[in-house]
Amino acid sequence: MTCRIVFRFFLPLFFAGVIAACGHADGKLTLDFSAQQIQEAIAPKFPSENCPLPVTCIKLQNPKITLADASDRITLSFDTVVSLLGQPTTGTAVVSAKPRYQASTGEIFLDDSRIENLIFKGVSPKVLDAITQYGSALAKQSLERTPIYSFKSAQADKIAKMGIADVRVVDGKLRVALDPTLRQAPKATP
Repeated sequence: MTCRIVFRFFLPLFFAGVIAACGHADGKLTLDFSAQQIQEAIAPKFPSENCPLPVTCIKLQNPKITLADASDRITLSFDTVVSLLGQPTTGTAVVSAKPRYQASTGEIFLDDSRIENLIFKGVSPKVLDAITQYGSALAKQSLERTPIYSFKSAQADKIAKMGIADVRVVDGKLRVALDPTLRQAPKATP
């Protein structure tokens, strides 16, 4: 009973505060997300492991987010463990991904992930190529299924159905610009 009262009273106030904190530019609603907010959203999905062959496994763990101004991509740095024939090798994988807005669900995901850099000492170029191939698949699989933000509540539902105008890093934050003129049409029911 107490929880219900708290949620009924404070949840709308919370979302009203979130919506009030949003900016408006050129008739577009802008939402800013810090690296910390994004990191908290994806951290529960890691470590993530892929064993493409019985003797080969790649594990991505401890994601660290970097937001570079004027970029439309988010950079993630992972502690990486590669086991080849039972011999573990540790290193770092730097992955970039582009935010994607799913208007039908009101969620923002990371898409188009790619490995930008691998840092492994004492690993041959041939092995690095294999790590890149399987690591890219693992990063893509792990990131594309995890929303970094989900709109909730009745007020936010209206915002969630807007079309995305732009996604860019501005002042060290991910800025998502939503435009009501790009409103998504409702799905037709059969």
